[in-house]
Amino acid sequence: MGKSLLSTLTVLLLSGTLMAGGFGIGEFGARSSALGNAVVAQAYDASTLFYNPAGLGFLEGTQFYGGVTGIFAKASFIGASPVFDGTIHNAKDQFFPPVGIHITHQFSNKFAGGLSLTNPFGLGVAWEDDFPGRFISKDVTLQTFYLNPVVSYRVNTNLSVAVGAEIIFSNVNLQRNILLFNTDGVAGTGTEVGSVELDGAGDPVISFNAGLMYRTDKLGLGVSYMHSATTEFNEATADFTVFENVDAKAAAIANNLFVDQGGSAAIDIPNYVATGVYYKFAEKFGAEIGYAWYNWSVFEEIELKFDDERLNQTIPEDYENAYQIRFGAHYDMNENWQLRAGYIYDKTPQPIESVSPLLPDDTRNDYTFGFGYKTGKFSLDFGYMFVDIGKRSTVEDGVGKNDNGFNGVYNSRADLYMFSFGYQIR
Repeated sequence: MGKSLLSTLTVLLLSGTLMAGGFGIGEFGARSSALGNAVVAQAYDASTLFYNPAGLGFLEGTQFYGGVTGIFAKASFIGASPVFDGTIHNAKDQFFPPVGIHITHQFSNKFAGGLSLTNPFGLGVAWEDDFPGRFISKDVTLQTFYLNPVVSYRVNTNLSVAVGAEIIFSNVNLQRNILLFNTDGVAGTGTEVGSVELDGAGDPVISFNAGLMYRTDKLGLGVSYMHSATTEFNEATADFTVFENVDAKAAAIANNLFVDQGGSAAIDIPNYVATGVYYKFAEKFGAEIGYAWYNWSVFEEIELKFDDERLNQTIPEDYENAYQIRFGAHYDMNENWQLRAGYIYDKTPQPIESVSPLLPDDTRNDYTFGFGYKTGKFSLDFGYMFVDIGKRSTVEDGVGKNDNGFNGVYNSRADLYMFSFGYQIR
């Protein structure tokens, strides 16, 4: 009995909150994103608060920069034979609109401050009702919001340093169907008897970020750091529903096994460091190359606790450290118009054993381009990013590797459309 309920609650509470690796979002400024997020050594607008807070020291007056990214995500699954017949199962087309809002103010020649609101971890995956993996995950949504006040100090004409606090809010909602393994509750092939929905709001968490930027007329060097954080879901609820068409004996067992209850978990968000080197090759042309490292190895295991202490368990995850290689270049057509393009190589932290309908992630190739228009105090920026996640199989040398025994090939992609608006307040 305990193992049946545990397998349901564990997958729900654990896997959804770990989506941050594959569902990390870094598009909080259309200009920066069109440059492949290779802007750690640049300070062009107020979105530098997110990419490198030290850039704040090079911004004049009071500036606003904000916008939205429209993310259109697609995913599909083909099950491995002989268990599956080769049918393509498509996830529901989904749309996500993360926002980035940034405001900065120069207090003096030395000090400046800023405030940024972003949601860098999120998104979700929703599958059709007949999806064979609906007992692992049917619908999952994760939201995070980072409120980031920052202060910078201009050491000299060329060097700026900054530090900021990160106040983190999060919420997760996960849904899946339930198998009753048999009338004795012993594991085996099962009967579909109901569904479960888990909803939890994380306790507010405070972390910090910091940055350093060095600039000359042509050269830029930057380092940005975001510290780790632990999000605690102490008030999560698991709500079970038994289907009406279930026979009386199975319904009686299901109603006894699957009882609404509370749960909790502590989830670590990894720290990361990003670096960049920018060079202005000509009056109208400049480019940056960057590298970011993510400490995902902190996800060795997660401890889960429930109202029924018999269900407590520690689950191994074994995530691996990951990195990004970023490149971006811009060309000034004239004093008003600028063209941009970029590329990101994004190494996945997810081992093959953890690839599942909750998060079919893989190493990504991101291709970006965009343009901007600036006149007087106003600026408008537009960008597009194609995220090629591609195909990832959980079968190696004919052996299924997935921890849930649900093996096959996932194919995923996303299209991102970005818009931002800037205004020099004074």
